[in-house]
Amino acid sequence: MDNKNSTKDSLANQLKKAGYSGLFQYGERSLADAVWQDGKNEEALRQIVLHPEYEVYIRLLASEVLYAKNADYPPTDWGDTLAYIYAQALAISGQQEGHFLSGNQWGFMYYADKADIADYGTLGTHLMETETKVVPHLIGLLNNNDLLLYEGSEEATIGNSLKYRVKDAAAYYIGKIAGIPVQFHENHADRDTEIERLKEQLK
Repeated sequence: MDNKNSTKDSLANQLKKAGYSGLFQYGERSLADAVWQDGKNEEALRQIVLHPEYEVYIRLLASEVLYAKNADYPPTDWGDTLAYIYAQALAISGQQEGHFLSGNQWGFMYYADKADIADYGTLGTHLMETETKVVPHLIGLLNNNDLLLYEGSEEATIGNSLKYRVKDAAAYYIGKIAGIPVQFHENHADRDTEIERLKEQLK
């Protein structure tokens, strides 16, 4: 194994071990700086993002470190790659076992809209930046009933009371990107009816 691959694999293991919270949510103990190494690991992080042999969660974490540390990231021609990664990140956010991504990273969405606040969260903001490229990937999530779990005190109380599913978030982001109003409903049955209406409009 050459040094470049060795560096990438070591870095991938470091990212996986730290997880999203370890990289960004522990204040001064956050590990993003240790991964970044004053830019020494930038190229290895870019290669992780680009190479599908790494699992989506690790590619996402590498991308998030690059977003945090390089104001010029991402390159303009990475839209298709990032659209896939961030849509898959939404999908795995509904899985409560394994690689945990909280609902907080996708914002309060419909709830915030009622107060005329655009709240897409960190990951949602980066997903939105891929624009229409992400829509086909999100359409594939419109049947995903997995629940998003919010953390924190007040954030968890509000977020978990909304009972957002992956499909609700996917519909929200499709609506924003495609310019199609998506009405939010309290109960899941009415939301499902709205999602079916959205699917028809997207055909």
